[in-house]
Amino acid sequence: MNRRHFIKYSAGVALTVAAAMVNPGSLLAFPTVFPHGTTIYKPEKCWSGYTVFGTEVESEGTVLIDMNGNVVKQWKNICQAEHPPKMLKGGYLAGTLRPAPEKKGRIWGDPHSTDLVVVDWNGKVVRRIPQAGMHHDYQFEGSSTGYHAPGQVVDNFKGKMLVLSHKMVKNPKITDKDLYDDYIAEVDADGKIVWEWLASDHFDEMNFPESVKKTMRKYPTFSMTRTPGVKGGDWIHVNAASYLGPNKWWDEDPVAYKVFNPENIIISNRQTNTSCIIEKATGKVVWQIGPLYYKDVKWKFGGKVYKRAYKKLGQIIGQHHTHMIPKGLPGEGNILVYDNGGYAGYGPRNPGAHFGWSDARRDFSRVVEFDPRTLKVVWEHSAKQMGMRNKYQFYSDYVSSAQRLPNGNTLITNGAVGQFQEVTPDHEIVWEYISPYYNKKGNYNLVYRAYRVPYDYVPQLTKPAEKAVIPPERSSFRIKPQG
Repeated sequence: MNRRHFIKYSAGVALTVAAAMVNPGSLLAFPTVFPHGTTIYKPEKCWSGYTVFGTEVESEGTVLIDMNGNVVKQWKNICQAEHPPKMLKGGYLAGTLRPAPEKKGRIWGDPHSTDLVVVDWNGKVVRRIPQAGMHHDYQFEGSSTGYHAPGQVVDNFKGKMLVLSHKMVKNPKITDKDLYDDYIAEVDADGKIVWEWLASDHFDEMNFPESVKKTMRKYPTFSMTRTPGVKGGDWIHVNAASYLGPNKWWDEDPVAYKVFNPENIIISNRQTNTSCIIEKATGKVVWQIGPLYYKDVKWKFGGKVYKRAYKKLGQIIGQHHTHMIPKGLPGEGNILVYDNGGYAGYGPRNPGAHFGWSDARRDFSRVVEFDPRTLKVVWEHSAKQMGMRNKYQFYSDYVSSAQRLPNGNTLITNGAVGQFQEVTPDHEIVWEYISPYYNKKGNYNLVYRAYRVPYDYVPQLTKPAEKAVIPPERSSFRIKPQG
């Protein structure tokens, strides 16, 4: 089953949370008719603002909506099926820009690749990194995660930038096939590379069991890239890269918590079920979770061995958006991750993965917040926490994200099914939006990641009226016959 077919199957069960909302591309017993736009909004319980997201539809680009789902601005040439766009204070937007319609590659410095740009409210380019081939993430100096936090306003687009891209390389330690390797570059205000990191160079530091390496050698997720005629092993698939930023652990003891240096970089590696912290000064991997999360697997931190650290954390599969919650937000210093489930990893073959590729499989998602020193779970959101019988009622098998908001709520992107939800610490859904932007080729409304920004990030607009949206009782909701 390929990824698109898997999405068509899984998407149908993911949106039953509010009003039997499911993907119209799903089949058989799953509903096909449901509302789009804002379907729930309780203003008194929300951290209201604008929400920005890329549509994954080339002709639609990036959209900015208010809490009632009204489109207040659209940039159709930014992030044309690339991701993610980010809103900066002052009404600026960052994302990819294709130099020509066919140039949509994700390889650093390649003539077929996209540029990474910042544009003003009217779409004028005010900063450009040519042929950056950005994929999945980038950060601006002064903002560790790229989303709003007190003291970390996202507005400094003229300073240093951290960019996640790819390079084509060979590494026989991993496989004899070409690698579509993950590459991170930090560039200064003039576009000069001042720091760089290549994932395959640190393969030996990533603590993979031999059973994982054996399968990876044969099946390193080898596939076509977005560059014409180029194939490579997307062996690790880094889907998030951010600075740790100022944090309470470093403030408390910079010696004992050396790995939490604010300059260090945390990455999420989807295909290996791992997340790592990179020491900026040396480039070494100094903190890692996964790939195996068995309760008897030992985990080491700060010279101490935790024999059962994974027991409550549980297996993480195909995760996205692993990051440290920025200082000033509730939960600051903890790690927040969208644990997709779905399928990922390498290992011995099993009935669900005959080649051992993507051997870890699970048919539900969750958002997990945990202490990076002990892996103790602080907060978890899933169908189970919402009181649902079926775990698959909260499910996005890939893409997706979680943003901690200043009021303690969490904005969750269930990306495979185009659903955004703002949930309280007690798991109440206080805002929900379903994207109406469908890719006609696959009949899906995928959204990689959505961000909420304060109203004052966009001075060009007058703060909109906030009108509550209360959905009908779903068991009595009917569509009247015509005639």
